[in-house]
Formats: sequence, structure tokens, C-alpha cells
Amino acid sequence: MSLIEKVVRAAGRDYTPDPTLPRAFILGEYARRSAQLARGALTWRSISFRGASVQVRFPSGLRMGRLAAIGEGSIVDASGTRGVVLGRGAKLGRRVIVTTTSQLSKRGVGLQLGDFTGIGDYAHIGCSGGVTFGDNVIVGPYLTCHSQEHVTRDTEELIRLQGTEESEIVVGDNVWIGARVTLLAGSHVGNGSIIAAGSVVRGDFPPMSVIGGIPARLIKSRKAVS
Repeated sequence: MSLIEKVVRAAGRDYTPDPTLPRAFILGEYARRSAQLARGALTWRSISFRGASVQVRFPSGLRMGRLAAIGEGSIVDASGTRGVVLGRGAKLGRRVIVTTTSQLSKRGVGLQLGDFTGIGDYAHIGCSGGVTFGDNVIVGPYLTCHSQEHVTRDTEELIRLQGTEESEIVVGDNVWIGARVTLLAGSHVGNGSIIAAGSVVRGDFPPMSVIGGIPARLIKSRKAVS
């Protein structure tokens, strides 16, 4: 087994390269991932992957688990009270934006990804009220999370002057979230659930739910494998 295969398996994935892939492509991937591993070791003093052009605001608030990864071009604000915590083998995809403290008058909470959880490319994760994903969550591209909402109760006052309210978003373990899903403030999604692509989620959903729609609703419950 090659060194890169050992690293891949240690990061929670178990595969060998497809033998039909061109050798040049495989070698290029090995070189790219080796460069990311070197960047992680140099900047975070840990066995982790850092893509090119990654920006971290308040880096002392960032905690990277073993073999965690942040993809190229991502911007991560770790200034919250809980910081940004990536578990073992957790991954933020390419060009992901994590915002935590959106205004100087109110410090945000932060983001936590469990072990082997992966967020797809081009996500925007607003963590002012806190966003927590459990272990082994898989997320498609273009996820958006909004744990902060504008107050609109006073119809005589400008909305931008009424302030904000924050409420944590919590996603359980072993959840599959499709592409272009939006999670709104206060949403809780139970273990083993599936969220259909394009859904807009608000509210509480029990474990083993299949969720879809705008607004999202419970389509059916999955049966646990005995």
C-alpha cells in the first residue's frame, strides 16, 4: 500500500485508485495533496491539509483534527466564542466561506464539524448563532447556513436597525445533505436523515427523516437496518 493510500484510509476513506485512471492524473493528485499536507504542517503544526490561498481570520480560534482539511480559496472566520473546530478527517471544500462575527457589537459563536464530516465546495456557513454537524455527515456543493436572522417585528422601524436574533443549527450524525440546501436558524436534523437537493430547512426533524421541499417537510421516515 502506498503512503498516500495509508493517509486516505487514516482520513476515514477506504479505496484504492481506479486502475482505469491515467497515471498522470493520479500522480498529479498525489502531488497536490502532498502540497496541501505540507502547508498544513507548516502553518498549523498538525497533520492536516491546507489548500492554496486559504485565509483564516483569528487563527488561534481554529482547531484542526488529525487529517482535517480546508480546501483552496476558502475563508474561515474563527473569532467566535467556540471558534472553528474540525474533527478528525473533517473537510471544508473549495472556496467555502465561514462567517462568525458579522458585527463588532455582537461576537458570534462558531462552527463545529464532527469526525469524517465533509462540506462540499462553495458553501456559505453563517455561524453567528452556532452551527454544529455531527460525525460522518456528507454535504453537496453550495450549502448555505443562516444561524442569524434579522428582527422585523416593528413595522414602523427600519429592518436594518432592529438588530438580529441568533439560534443554533444542529445536524446529527450520518446525515446526507444534497446540493444547494439552505439550513435556517434553529433547525435541528436528527441522525441518519437525508435532505433532498434544493431544500430550505427550518424546524426540528427526528432521526431517520427524509426531508425535501421549499419549505422542507418530512417526506417519509427511513427504516433502520437491523
